[in-house]
Amino acid sequence: MPGAATPPPYGGYAGVGAPPPYAAATYGAMGPVGPGGAPLASYGLRLGGWLIDAVLLWVVAVLILWPLHAVHRTHDNGTTHGMTIHTGASGIFIPAIIVILYGMLFCGSNRGQTLGMMIVKVRVVDANGGGSIGMGRALGRAAFEYVMAAIIFIPWIVDMLFPLWDQRRQTLHDKVTNSVVVRV
Repeated sequence: MPGAATPPPYGGYAGVGAPPPYAAATYGAMGPVGPGGAPLASYGLRLGGWLIDAVLLWVVAVLILWPLHAVHRTHDNGTTHGMTIHTGASGIFIPAIIVILYGMLFCGSNRGQTLGMMIVKVRVVDANGGGSIGMGRALGRAAFEYVMAAIIFIPWIVDMLFPLWDQRRQTLHDKVTNSVVVRV
């Protein structure tokens, strides 16, 4: 019909062409959406998946480190108080390798999910296209998060809280690897 207004392209962005890859998330019925229209994962879902993975990885690390005598029970006057991880080479490097390989292998797969992410039904995807981030980017994502947690603790806290105020609900390790976490 002559004189009728043409709607803006790409779901409401005014101007010519697709929105830039760094544009703010669009909003759907379930909140902000990522690439392909999948809803972005809430902070609570992300935190839940991370906590499940943290417990799982702690158990795996203890089971591996115990026979290496890198985990010790602490005793005082005949009562057990807990466990400590020895800070020798095996107590430092083995947990790092476990955590980084876990993040790389699971997040870098076509599925894009760790076991914790599977339970809470979220996955990590490329921020632009919505596909798998691949093993290389997943390695960078896991290594960046681990280094932040192990070496510079306060910035890691900021990293983990970042989705609370970020429009795309990204952590800093998501931003470094151009990934987002979406609901499945």
